[in-house]
Amino acid sequence: MRFFNLVVLILFLAGCAGQRPVGWEEKLKGNEPPEWTVRPPKFDTREAKAFCGTSHNASSESVARDDALENARKQIIDAMGAWGEHVIDEVISSVGTAWPALDPAVIRDDATKLVSEGMVKTRAKEYHIEKWSRVKPGGEVEYFYKAYVMVYWNNEDAENTVTEAIRRRSVADRSDEEQRNLERAISQMERLQSEDW
Repeated sequence: MRFFNLVVLILFLAGCAGQRPVGWEEKLKGNEPPEWTVRPPKFDTREAKAFCGTSHNASSESVARDDALENARKQIIDAMGAWGEHVIDEVISSVGTAWPALDPAVIRDDATKLVSEGMVKTRAKEYHIEKWSRVKPGGEVEYFYKAYVMVYWNNEDAENTVTEAIRRRSVADRSDEEQRNLERAISQMERLQSEDW
């Protein structure tokens, strides 16, 4: 009898060991994430800045890729906000005027809006895709994908976006002096080097 109970206990424990607890996640496909997924600035160049977008858990690989690309675009928009305001401050000091048409916050908002509207197309330089499984309540297993994408955004695109934001301000009803100052600002933008954006 003791032997029988011992065998039953061993079989029971072996069966429990094969079951995963609720919430258990396991990677089914995909190597270790590459270095750029945690340190994209190392991949910056003189011509472009690197951004790593990451996805939420997605139902398909294509949805995960799109989500990661959108995440990278949001990072570009945030970076453009800070950089655009800095550049406009430089433009204002170089043209020697400060007035509402060249308000750094307004130009920054216009520039980031241009990026978010897709004026500048972001393309993936590299992708990393993972397939995962997760145990749901009741023991059901669901599958999902995670994606990482590295995007380079060119300095020239950043310059052009801020220049276009200034140009759009110049089409409004302005006095001759204001129009001349905006044109000077645009000329200054075209001369600025933005290697450190």
